[in-house]
Amino acid sequence: MFWALIKKEIHDHILSARFAVSMILALIFLIGSTAMLVMDGTWAGRQLYTGYKLKDHLYTNKYSWYWMNRDLPALRVLATGLDEELSLNANSEAGMGPQFENNRQFVNNPNRYLFSQLDFVFFFNIVGSLLAFVFTYDTISGEYGRGTLRLVLVNSISRPLLLAAKFVGSYLSLIVSLLPALIGVILLLYLMPNVNFRPSDWAATCFLFLLALLYISVFCALGLFGSCLTKHPKTTLTVLMVLWVVMVLVIPNFSPFLAAYLRPTPTVYEVHENMRRLSGDLRQQNREEVAKFIQEHGGDPEALSDAEKQAVGKIRAKSARKQMNLSVGKAAEIRQDFINAVEAQADMNLAISLISPSAAFVYLATDIANTGILSEWDFRRAVIRYRHQYAEHVNSYIEETGDYEILQRILKADPPDFVPPKFFLSDVISTHFDLLVVLLLYSVVFFFAGQVVFIRAPLT
Repeated sequence: MFWALIKKEIHDHILSARFAVSMILALIFLIGSTAMLVMDGTWAGRQLYTGYKLKDHLYTNKYSWYWMNRDLPALRVLATGLDEELSLNANSEAGMGPQFENNRQFVNNPNRYLFSQLDFVFFFNIVGSLLAFVFTYDTISGEYGRGTLRLVLVNSISRPLLLAAKFVGSYLSLIVSLLPALIGVILLLYLMPNVNFRPSDWAATCFLFLLALLYISVFCALGLFGSCLTKHPKTTLTVLMVLWVVMVLVIPNFSPFLAAYLRPTPTVYEVHENMRRLSGDLRQQNREEVAKFIQEHGGDPEALSDAEKQAVGKIRAKSARKQMNLSVGKAAEIRQDFINAVEAQADMNLAISLISPSAAFVYLATDIANTGILSEWDFRRAVIRYRHQYAEHVNSYIEETGDYEILQRILKADPPDFVPPKFFLSDVISTHFDLLVVLLLYSVVFFFAGQVVFIRAPLT
């Protein structure tokens, strides 16, 4: 009887207009958006003029800039994530700290940038969740309205079993309507010449698909629960739309501002001013040392001998070295404290937003694609670690050779290689296992809440 009810539910859905609409929307949106992102050349352009070492770069530079890059995230074609807010490269220079290119998360909580991209994640987060309601909103309330629920329950089937059959049937029907589009996306990624997925990327893609199916099960369960609460489909749909707006639109977009209120961070201007003040003190000290030396040797800079000019240059070179050591010392502490404050605010943001399954899905999906918050934090930490390693290399070179020119040109000595952080799907899953549990719990809680309401509801 249970399987017969599931087959009937699937049969009714497949013959309905909602099934055709769902299939057409998925085909147009998923394949179309993926194709546009595959052909988007702007991301590759962001790394066009950067190299792993300056000596291999197209430019030379007065300063010892060293570019630190990471690979373009392959799964960006499915989950753009932070998009232009994601740091793909940074540079380091002897007298300053790391500078992130095309990046604003250094000064802002980045969570707010994750919810507006037209991609695979957007489709399931917005369209997929609404389609889940379309397939379930009248599952029980429609039976009430048509007066057929009592007739169904006359047969030897319990209410919990009937509700479970309706949930499974509706959920499987929705998945079947999405399958052609999902298969089309896989074929597109496989056939397009400029998509070079590695086995690990295909594994991440499969996991992303499974995560999307888990996410829409949450809204199928919520739709079923809403259908059990009311006896009229229109009322059910109104209640579900209010819940959807709160969970999908309000909470994820409001939580960054609430987190900023509860855990404020210093402004970037304060941070930069503190670092400029420290650097300015050193520059003032250098000017005084140079002025004192010149005064002791006649007072006219133009009248200095070659040896005396070299001595002035040595004073300035030593000051440049102090600036570098300051950038990985006190200035680095100020910078790191600021980064820690921003990360703490982002973590609070995540904790607050977990009352929304939408937030859990987006955070997890973008991190699986290596375009999310976790990816940004990992790259930023790697750059800061390298900054210390680079300063140690410069100091060691000066101690060994007495040559301060490395502070002006990187070509005097090869710096250590920057090793970008490695991406492993297993690491993301272990880090965000709690998000998976949250999504699963939402689905289970909504389903059993519907069971409780349905069991206790009168038939009239």
